[in-house]
Amino acid sequence: MSDNAPTRVALYASASGTDERVAEFRWSPGSAVQLTVFDPDWATLAEQYYRRGVPLVTEMRTVPRSEAEAFMRALLEPRSMSYYEFVDESRPNSISP
Repeated sequence: MSDNAPTRVALYASASGTDERVAEFRWSPGSAVQLTVFDPDWATLAEQYYRRGVPLVTEMRTVPRSEAEAFMRALLEPRSMSYYEFVDESRPNSISP
C-alpha cells in the first residue's frame, strides 16, 4: 500500500463561473472506492469514471475502481478539461478551488 494514495477526491464543475462541488470519491485501506453525487446534472463524468474506470494516458490503460489506490491517483492526473477539476481533499486543510 502506498502512503501517497489520496483518500478523498472531489470533482468540481465551473459552469456558471463559480466552482461547484458535484461529486466526491472516497477510499480507505480495506474498503472499496465510494462515490457520492451532489449534483446529478454535472456529475456524469464522475459516474462514468466510477463505472468504467479512469483513463490513464501515461500507461495507455483504464484504471478500474477495483484498483483503488491507482484509481484514486489516476483521478488526479492532469487532463485538458474546461469545466471540471479533480481536487485532492484527503488532508484536513485541503483548499477547494
